Amino acid sequence: MPFKTRAVVALSPEKVVLREVTVPDPAPGEVVVRAEYSSISTGTERWVITGQFHAPGAKPMPHPMVPGYQKAGVIEALGAEVTGLRVGQRVFATTSRMADDEVLPGWGGHIEHSILPQREVIPLPEGLDPVKASALVLTQVGYNGGFRPPVKPGMSALVIGDGLVGQWLAQALRHRGARVVLAGRRADRLAIAAKWSADVTTNVRETPLEEVAKREAPAGFDIVADSVGTRASLEQVIPLAHHESHLVLNGYYREGENLLDIQLLHGREITTHAPAGWTRDRLIATLDLVAKDAMHVRELMTHIMPVEEASEAYDLVLRKPSEFLGICLKWQ
Repeated sequence: MPFKTRAVVALSPEKVVLREVTVPDPAPGEVVVRAEYSSISTGTERWVITGQFHAPGAKPMPHPMVPGYQKAGVIEALGAEVTGLRVGQRVFATTSRMADDEVLPGWGGHIEHSILPQREVIPLPEGLDPVKASALVLTQVGYNGGFRPPVKPGMSALVIGDGLVGQWLAQALRHRGARVVLAGRRADRLAIAAKWSADVTTNVRETPLEEVAKREAPAGFDIVADSVGTRASLEQVIPLAHHESHLVLNGYYREGENLLDIQLLHGREITTHAPAGWTRDRLIATLDLVAKDAMHVRELMTHIMPVEEASEAYDLVLRKPSEFLGICLKWQ
């Protein structure tokens, strides 16, 4: 029988609350996961809730919705035909199916009891801090960007954007041997980046990127990577790349920000990589790096808040983005 569970629900573009919703029993091949921690994908969820995440010309996701797509938790039940998993096992999980006619899943991640296919459930290594796995989809976005271009030890890389994706992208590139410069606009985030994510950090409010490029890569960067997601940021970093270099598009380019003069790339013969979304194989590869402390997650979580304070957490996301880096909700 369908049952009630708690979920974070966006009632409108301005209001997010914690309330009960209805989820179904697991179908064959599905798993029930009780959340311990779920991390907010701060950029994507802000765009989803405010109606800015959609294909050009398409309609936004409707309200009310349950946002999010990443959490760590414990298996509470297994549907028929599920193999290789057990009740009580700690896992990473993504989305959820729902039985609520009123509330729709805006992927449905921030929910206490998720009903989802086995393919979207990944066992966690024994003893791994669940907070480190709670943002695995977004960590994998940075991993994906950092593993797309070819990297040789000592190559120079410029990452623009001091948010979560920019920091995990920088960590992935540095893990592969690149010397990484991370550029941003917030001193507190750059201080975290200097400790965990990049070899060099620079505040573009204080020092123009062109000056940084002359000092750090006078012949041009081997890799330039954008996690900001604006045309202006791309037009700023592309000229700092040398001939036959690589560009990584690791942002989400909303309608109005998704058009670029191709000649900027053609003139320098720049190879462009545009990673997006997630795959199970990439999630597992990212989890392996997290478990080895080659990619850092908890260190980027400036706010670990009880889920009862979900409204306050989303007030930060929607109205005060300068006051946090990562936000993780604690369900227990």
